[in-house]
Amino acid sequence: MFWKKGSSFLRTTTFRLTFWYIVVFSALSVAVFLVVYVSLALRLQDQTDSELLDESTEFAALYREQGVKALQVEFTREAGARGTGRVLFQLRSSDGESLAYSDLSQWKEVGTSRPAERIGQGNQPYYRTLSLPGRRHKVRLLSMPISGGQRIEVGSSLQREEIILERYRETFGVALMVMVGCGGLFGFLLARKAMAGVQRVTDTATGIGRNDLGRRVPLADEGEEINALARAFNAMLERIEILLSEFRQVTDNVAHELRTPITRIRGMAETTLKGEDDLCEYKEMAASVIDGCDDLIEMIGTMLEIAKTDSGTVELDLVPLDVLELVEEAADLFTPMAEDKGIDIRLNKPYRTAMVIGDRRRLQRVASNLLDNAIKYTPHGGGITVSIEIEAGNVKVAIADTGIGINESDLPHIFERFYRCDHSRSTSGSGLGLSLALAIIHVHGGDITVQSSEQGSTFSFFLPASSSQVHS
Repeated sequence: MFWKKGSSFLRTTTFRLTFWYIVVFSALSVAVFLVVYVSLALRLQDQTDSELLDESTEFAALYREQGVKALQVEFTREAGARGTGRVLFQLRSSDGESLAYSDLSQWKEVGTSRPAERIGQGNQPYYRTLSLPGRRHKVRLLSMPISGGQRIEVGSSLQREEIILERYRETFGVALMVMVGCGGLFGFLLARKAMAGVQRVTDTATGIGRNDLGRRVPLADEGEEINALARAFNAMLERIEILLSEFRQVTDNVAHELRTPITRIRGMAETTLKGEDDLCEYKEMAASVIDGCDDLIEMIGTMLEIAKTDSGTVELDLVPLDVLELVEEAADLFTPMAEDKGIDIRLNKPYRTAMVIGDRRRLQRVASNLLDNAIKYTPHGGGITVSIEIEAGNVKVAIADTGIGINESDLPHIFERFYRCDHSRSTSGSGLGLSLALAIIHVHGGDITVQSSEQGSTFSFFLPASSSQVHS
């Protein structure tokens, strides 16, 4: 069990982020160590070289002023004071013979060897770093030319410098382990905090898998990227919830509203079958069944279109439209029906074109539904006024009738699916026309309002005017 959990953790993004954080942190630490180490080593070498050069200069001045004997005494005194194993002083002739020197018992390889060819060339000081057999620490040797081809050699053990560098390496090693440990812990906490938002998304998705569709991913302070992911996920959940709600509503509507017409069709068929074998009755029954099926098909099609429009999955064929032209076409379509009832349709045109961006077929259906309702509920001899106005960046279409009006208690429910006022139940219709009109206007970014009194009702819908309309 423990092995499985450990193996699972090694595959997590949190572990990988932590691992790479440690790798990068360690690499940067080692790089800083190398830079500081090389800088320290060069500085220590420069300091040693400067000390050797100062001593060589003093010895050369003493040799010029007081000769070889005084230089020999100074070599012996200085080596005795600092340790014969730590320093070397020597005066060589042009042919390499030692003229004066300190105790060379621990410097035989240097004191008795002839200088390299390069030492004998030029008049510049020459530095060397040597590793001598039997000595733990390296030595730094300066050979400085003086008059007559003679050279003064000054050597010093690098014990102090190497101990400093060794302690620096040891200190850095301990510090690196501490820094990597602390850095790894910090990286783990940082990675876990960064992935907390992803974990919240995962938990929310798991809850949704258990039918908890109301859950949302809470926002936190992990960063804008995580919050953007959470907002996108929440928007997707809201869209899914709307789609499922529409699906349930359509299913409920189908189960509830289709039962009555299907029962009526079945009743007509059953009654005809139980009656006499009269061909005319069968034909009447078949005609009634066809009419009923047509009504069902239209109702189902309208419900599906409302559901698709409300959920935002409908594909609109958006084109520039002149609302005046669209309303005139709808008014011409319903003029014969209005004339049959003695209803006068008046159209108040705007002083300029009213352009919008919309789906012509669907907006025509909105205007047709509203005009159809106005004609249905306006008594004989009444009137309908269609007004088109441009106000506040919107195109407003108002359809006012002198009909029977709508009760105040019915107004909040007038756009609900299958809702029908008491006085409208005697007229034909499914109660879906206004719901579809509202869905179409909403998907175009507009809205529908209704005002009603005993003198009639006014339905108004608003559509955003096109940019060319706004700037004209």
